[in-house]
Amino acid sequence: MNVIIQPTAKKDLKKLPNEIVAVILKKIYSIKDNPLRFIERLKGSQLWKLRIGDYRAILFLKTKEQENHVLKVGHRKNIYDR
Repeated sequence: MNVIIQPTAKKDLKKLPNEIVAVILKKIYSIKDNPLRFIERLKGSQLWKLRIGDYRAILFLKTKEQENHVLKVGHRKNIYDR
């Protein structure tokens, strides 16, 4: 699956420390072969979440196009507020 990081997620990543960004990107790219094994669907939505320690990545999967879109990245305490 191709990983596409949307501009909103890039903006979120720029706000985080470089060490945390490296861990988040490593995890996002490590699941590209089998993402459904590592993600959970958000209730009442077509979006998925990926747990990365205390951080979360919100994803949208396009299975026919084999694309994994990263929409948001942030700390678990405030990622769901937006």
